Amino acid sequence: MNVVFVHPSYPNQFTGIANALSRKRGWECAFLVDRAFTGQIRRDKPPVAYYGYGEEASPLSGTYYTRCIEEGARRGKAIVEALAHIHASTGIDAVVGHASFGATLFVREILAIPVVSYVELPGYHPAFCRDEFPGRYPQSLMDVALRSLIHSSVIHSDLCVVPSAYARDLFPPELRSKVRVRMEGFALPPPAGDREALRRELGITGDGPVIGFAGRTLEAVRGFDVFVRAAGRIRAVRPDAHFLVVGDEASIYGNEASYLGDSSFKRHALRQEGMADEEFIFRPFVPYDQFVRYLQAMDVILFPLFEGAANWGLFEAMAAGVPVIASRRCFIPEVIEDGCDGILLDAADADGFAAASLALLEDSTRAEAMRRAGRQKIARSFSMERAASGYAAIIREAVRRHGSGARNPCRGRQRVIWPAA
Repeated sequence: MNVVFVHPSYPNQFTGIANALSRKRGWECAFLVDRAFTGQIRRDKPPVAYYGYGEEASPLSGTYYTRCIEEGARRGKAIVEALAHIHASTGIDAVVGHASFGATLFVREILAIPVVSYVELPGYHPAFCRDEFPGRYPQSLMDVALRSLIHSSVIHSDLCVVPSAYARDLFPPELRSKVRVRMEGFALPPPAGDREALRRELGITGDGPVIGFAGRTLEAVRGFDVFVRAAGRIRAVRPDAHFLVVGDEASIYGNEASYLGDSSFKRHALRQEGMADEEFIFRPFVPYDQFVRYLQAMDVILFPLFEGAANWGLFEAMAAGVPVIASRRCFIPEVIEDGCDGILLDAADADGFAAASLALLEDSTRAEAMRRAGRQKIARSFSMERAASGYAAIIREAVRRHGSGARNPCRGRQRVIWPAA
């Protein structure tokens, strides 16, 4: 089975799955990514083949609510043309691509190749998850436009894969029969060994527990303000506590920027609680290996998420053996069994997050049991091998559906005449 994974970025959520699949007998995997990553790929020397595509430099209309559709269609055109060359050279049995970027929009109808569309979250749902920063008319227009791109891509695919049942249930009922649930896989890093030495190496000095927060960005959808409020309450009881925050000072997914003016959400959250930068250890979003080391330096980590179909930091924290206290929202109850391999609370309950953190810090036996249970959950249900096998089954099903003409009324109707080179 020759499979090409398509994503604008490198590395991405398909990287580990493609590498694991390529080790299975009878599977050949390759990637198609934006050629801007050529230099990095050559330095990394990945174990599978990589191809690059380049988009046209044509201008966009400038209309904010159609931008995602225009960018998706332009990217989809570049991708289908690159795939045509690959298909003519090596043959392609199936394509797996990120539909939210337009990667799969044209592939099945133009090339008649089986297609699996990946969707993380089918819409701009984070823009509507915080009552303090409600979505407005512009966000509603953008949400409908993005959902239109995603739904169209799924219609023009044989199957769709999402990381959680929560994400599946956000699709309209008429599309859910095409949606399969499979989270990506995670590796178990070796134990940190001497955690005190690790903390010194990472610049965390002094005694006292380390309470963590981690995400690509410090924004409202991730509940960074809840973490800051919880930190204030923890510090009142444990003045020796350290608060380690890994993430960039930016808002990407939420809507708070339209309410805060020139202030970042990080600044807003600190100002609300009357806390200063110096009371935290801030680190930017870092490469994977370093990120894991920061996780291993933590005694407990908080994920007061308000929205999301998945959160890779949460899975990585469990894999690293960090006790997780998270919100009882979105996908999280599918992953964490409350009181066993984590603790679940209301997302806005800063007092609850603080109390649960303090209780774990005082009960080393329970904390250690939670560390072991979290790692066991990842090994049992979310390993890379399990994810690769799940993706293999979905790809095979897509190929069967494609061969039978299932839900493909356009089959046999089109013949593509390619423009002269």
